[in-house]
Amino acid sequence: NSKVKSSHILVVILMKLFIKAILVAALIMGFSGQARADFRDGDQVPEHIIRPLMSWVEMQTGVRVPSLPPVIASRTYLIDIVKGMGRTAGRAKAVYAGGMVILDHNRFDPTDKYELSLLLHELVHYAQGFKRQSNWACPQAKEREAYTLQNRWLEEQGRSPYVRASWIQRMASCSYTNGGISLAMAR
Repeated sequence: NSKVKSSHILVVILMKLFIKAILVAALIMGFSGQARADFRDGDQVPEHIIRPLMSWVEMQTGVRVPSLPPVIASRTYLIDIVKGMGRTAGRAKAVYAGGMVILDHNRFDPTDKYELSLLLHELVHYAQGFKRQSNWACPQAKEREAYTLQNRWLEEQGRSPYVRASWIQRMASCSYTNGGISLAMAR
C-alpha cells in the first residue's frame, strides 16, 4: 500500500515538473523571437518604424519630404474614413488622408513585411504630395507608383508581390473612383 502511495506521489510530482518545464519552454520560445508591437486604437506608430521606410521611398521617388507624417494605428478612424466609399474601399487596410497615415491597429505588426508594405504604400502617397511636377491624369493614377513601389520593396525583402500588375492597372484607372483618398487594400 505504501509502495502504491509512493509511486502515485512520484507520478504527481513528475507531472507537475513536466508541466512547469513545458510552461518555461513556451515562455522562452515566446520571448526569444522578435517582439510584436501591441497597438491600441489611436496609438501613434513610433518614428523608428516609419523613418527607414520613408527614407526608402525618398530614394525611389527622388522626393525629399520635410518631415514624417503622423501615422496612427486606429481601426475606428480607418473605418470612419472609408465608410461610404464603396465595397472595395471597405477592404482597406491602410489609408492616407488629411496629411496622415491610418493603419488598422488590430492588424498592424511592424515585424510583418506585408504589414510594413501597407505603411510604405501610404508613405508613397505622402511623398507624392511633395513632388514638384505632378501630372497625374486623375487621383487614382497615383496608385500605379504606390503599388509598384510596394511590390518592389517586398521583392527586396525576399517576399512575393502584394498585388499583380492587373490589380495595379485597375486601381490606377481613371474610371475607378474612391473619393480621392489613397488606400492600400486587401488583395
